[in-house]
Amino acid sequence: MRRKKLVFIGLAGLSMLLAVSSLRSQQEETGANPNARFVSYPTFRPRFHNQSETFSLVANFYLVNAAAQSLTNLTFRQPFPVEMKPSLAPAELQAQLSYPPEFTQKIDNGMYSMSLPKLVRRQAAVILTELFLERRMSTYTIAPTQIEFTLPEGPGKEETLPVPVDVSVYANHVGNLERFLRKQARIGLDITVSGRDEWEFAPPDAVATGRNPSGIIGIDTRDEGYSGNYRLHNGAPGNALDILVIWKSIPKAERIQDEKGARSALSEYLKWTGPFRFDPDDSKISQGKFKKYDAWILEGRWVDSIPKHLGAGPAKALTFFSPREDVEYSIVLTAQGRGAGAEKCDTPAPEKEQELLGALQKILDTFRSDIVPVSTR
Repeated sequence: MRRKKLVFIGLAGLSMLLAVSSLRSQQEETGANPNARFVSYPTFRPRFHNQSETFSLVANFYLVNAAAQSLTNLTFRQPFPVEMKPSLAPAELQAQLSYPPEFTQKIDNGMYSMSLPKLVRRQAAVILTELFLERRMSTYTIAPTQIEFTLPEGPGKEETLPVPVDVSVYANHVGNLERFLRKQARIGLDITVSGRDEWEFAPPDAVATGRNPSGIIGIDTRDEGYSGNYRLHNGAPGNALDILVIWKSIPKAERIQDEKGARSALSEYLKWTGPFRFDPDDSKISQGKFKKYDAWILEGRWVDSIPKHLGAGPAKALTFFSPREDVEYSIVLTAQGRGAGAEKCDTPAPEKEQELLGALQKILDTFRSDIVPVSTR
């Protein structure tokens, strides 16, 4: 697999902080033409606003300089459909990006524009905006990103590919997020018990899955809904909650049956949330009851494999099998209460972490599966 330098935001899976992480991809880099100087990875993360019970999309265009040399005097312009009413991304997301002082950005008449003094080879630029949705919206085409730059031999320009997006599921939803989850995944969580307003869908980490995320990041279902996953995130490092839910249809004989298997499976799923591992000295796994299920429950701490990045934080993970529908469920809950970067990630924050873990436990207690028994398929 080719390895390329991408920037990473940690628990949110935004992949756009200028702390560098290596991501693997099974995808070949492609642009609008074989000689393209830029490779674009656009993602759109549905962001649910509890108070208004509406979705917006956090649009994230990750644009890698694939040219053989550095580019200077760059200008990026990204048009959006007027119906989507684009705005700059929320302040808590913008605050996690680190750009040079010469960086500028604005939105004017539905057009986002950004200027950068320089991008070296393999470095990325990030276009980050929020698109607001209204009822009766369906499929739209996001126009190509227009890029102007200067090469040693003179000025140049390029366009990426257009991106079709179908927003109908999000624009036309009526009700709270739990209703959305139960309708689309048949597995509900009531995030309102956390007291937090805005939650967004985040992608599985690219290193763990072997591919870069693309398109709308939401609920992934397979096997007629009997297998799938989704990941919810709230907050920035220092005040972040993350919930990963995975379910898969398997025969009873293939279910996880011992501590070793449970720890191995949950450790792999933890990697879906970032470059993390469970702290072997501060994590324990045991059998217990979760609602009506017999579960393997892992409690302890996750540790970041990137030095001076996100540090560590509390975690709880569990896996259980339901013979009623022949589905194995796994849930990974993580929190980050220290903050990001060398000055914060190694500073203990026990009270904050306890608060965050308590919020996650309240959400976990609302778990409900509406997946029907195998016999009624």
